Amino acid sequence: MRVICQKTIRKAMADYPTHIEIEPRVHLIRGANDARFPEANTLLIDDEILTLVDAGSSPDQVSSTLRDLGHKPEDLDRIVLTHYHADHKGYAAYFRRISNCEVLCHPLAKNGVESFKVMMKFIGIDNPEAKSHWLNLLQARLPHVQNDYIVDGTFRDDKPIDCGEIQLIPLHSPGHTHDHTCFGINGLEKILLVDIDLTEFGPWYGNVVSDLGDFKKAIQQIIDLQPKMGISSHLLDPVTKDLEEQLRWYLAFFQKRDKEILQHIAAGSDTVKELAKIPIIYPRIPHPAYLVFEELMLDKHIELLSKSNLVIVEDGHLQVLRA
Repeated sequence: MRVICQKTIRKAMADYPTHIEIEPRVHLIRGANDARFPEANTLLIDDEILTLVDAGSSPDQVSSTLRDLGHKPEDLDRIVLTHYHADHKGYAAYFRRISNCEVLCHPLAKNGVESFKVMMKFIGIDNPEAKSHWLNLLQARLPHVQNDYIVDGTFRDDKPIDCGEIQLIPLHSPGHTHDHTCFGINGLEKILLVDIDLTEFGPWYGNVVSDLGDFKKAIQQIIDLQPKMGISSHLLDPVTKDLEEQLRWYLAFFQKRDKEILQHIAAGSDTVKELAKIPIIYPRIPHPAYLVFEELMLDKHIELLSKSNLVIVEDGHLQVLRA
């Protein structure tokens, strides 16, 4: 049975509160535009060390939340980044500049956060035409991420991040990206799932440092932890009802996409470029830059299907060996 994610359809930012309390001292700052890309949710830890987890929500969202809780942006002590993606590191450089707070990330994220050039390398866009499309998209929607950032330190997978009463438990969960990290909040009953996001789009793994197999394992590892609450970076509300079922529904996307790819190859779409034009991962291609991500994700499926002797690749052409 298909699970419908807990995403309420809203018309405008004014239709929902900017922030909600997860538990005392922990607040979810909801991204604008229903927290869809290029926005993302931010977690605020209102504790001895005033901490943001990610900085993808607009400064207005973050600043109004801080004001509501008796703070101002200059009071921030720390920003913890979950991975190097532009919609997550977002406004970290801006808030660091005005507050002199420290910025921490996973060791694997550091170079991609600090350097725009390395971020582009991690993404994997090296074709000049594709790079031009991506830069145009960034300029239109995320102009603030094209500069370099400063990272003051890194966190360890085996050491909680102490905020005072709140402890953030790093859970390195690669797949979406190689550095992608979820966080338990004072244990593992409540987990910031980040981009294991439970959206209706399904898993996204469109960078060269993404790994489809690791992504499956990361989702299964979260399931095995049996959290009672999952907090997505791209849903307005935490998921509590039927969380395990929703995680399993999300995990099933990989097999569903495999099946669709095999069907289209058998029907005559025998190259990745032809498959990407359908498309299969994206419901549509809204901008030329997204075609690159579609192809990268399809390549990852084809690689695993080939290793499983389901598909053979000869001179760039695909053939189904067995369904």
